[in-house]
Amino acid sequence: MNTKEIEEEVKRAYLNYFESYSKRKWDDTVKCFSKSISMVGTGVDEVAYDSKIVRRLFQREFTQAPNPIDYNFKELIVFPLSESLAYLVALVDMRCALSDGDFEYLNNRTTAIMVKEDGEWKLLHGHWSQPVNIQRKGESVPLRAVIEKNKFLESEISNKEFELEEQNERLQRLNKSMAKLFSIVSHDLKSPFNAFLGLTDLMLLNFEEELENKSYFKTRLQLLNELSHNLYDLTENLLNWAQSNIQELKVNKRLIPIDFLIQKQVNALRAMWMKKEVEFSEDIEHEYMISTDPDLLGIVVRNLLTNAIKFSYPKGKIIITGKHVGNSFNITFADQGVGMDVNQVSNLFKGLESSRGTQNEKGTGVGLATVKTYLSLLGGEIFVTSESGKGSEFTISIPKE
Repeated sequence: MNTKEIEEEVKRAYLNYFESYSKRKWDDTVKCFSKSISMVGTGVDEVAYDSKIVRRLFQREFTQAPNPIDYNFKELIVFPLSESLAYLVALVDMRCALSDGDFEYLNNRTTAIMVKEDGEWKLLHGHWSQPVNIQRKGESVPLRAVIEKNKFLESEISNKEFELEEQNERLQRLNKSMAKLFSIVSHDLKSPFNAFLGLTDLMLLNFEEELENKSYFKTRLQLLNELSHNLYDLTENLLNWAQSNIQELKVNKRLIPIDFLIQKQVNALRAMWMKKEVEFSEDIEHEYMISTDPDLLGIVVRNLLTNAIKFSYPKGKIIITGKHVGNSFNITFADQGVGMDVNQVSNLFKGLESSRGTQNEKGTGVGLATVKTYLSLLGGEIFVTSESGKGSEFTISIPKE
């Protein structure tokens, strides 16, 4: 028999063994063993020079991984040593289906010695050298590693599901916000615009007749001025709120005198508080500097002042105080207006509801939602105390740096 024929016989015998082994056919696998079989496997305790021990190790593997194995030989070379002895080298990928997940043996390097007994080639010695360093004692397959990997994958899936749920909630909130925005734009903005347009139409219509009547024009100019301020406040609140809901806002901090920022917002609302004859009292350290975004904080202060004026009674008083609390600077806006009950306070930031002021002033319902969002961006907080009929206190806590 020539070398080529020996190579083919050995190869067929080994492939027959491997097919029986991979299909978990115990009896057929054992028939491929030599009477003197020995083995060195991948597991830390898979070394056997006795055929009985070899069989026990194979039985253990069949028990731990009873499902058929998918495999693909990349290389199989036979080196005949004599007419009854041959050395074999193989490279094979294997995929093992375990109860807790699949495991792949890629580039499994195998060497074997085949011997011819009673006219048939048998497996005399096998040396399996899979690149697996995660098997532990008592494992023929990396059971614990597969379980741990499976738990990790389940955790990853759970995290992704949580992220998707959060994204879905954000989208739902955004949809509600957009619906609210369009509702306000389509309804609430029409009223001040219609009043504005109607008043100017009336003035133009009576322009010639009332040309010398100063009181006529003064009264209507005052109304126009008031309408324009209300319209501006309404539009600014809507735009700020929409911006905070639709796009990511950037915080640009710089050192500013906090008393100047508050006074600027008080002056901007002069027409509103002068109409109600509201008195202001301020107790804030002069030119005390904090590092914050003046634009975002200015919007927060403006909204809180607007609310305080809105819910104050005519000739009421608004007290603004500031004090140091640890690494923060606290600013309190206290009014003596209508106040709120416990239920109103607890639901203050939960929705986009608006209540009319003491002179029937109407808001959009987005002011406090904007305050909450902007304070969060600045790393600040807001606290509310109120009593129905006695007024409210809104305190914002801003980091000093």
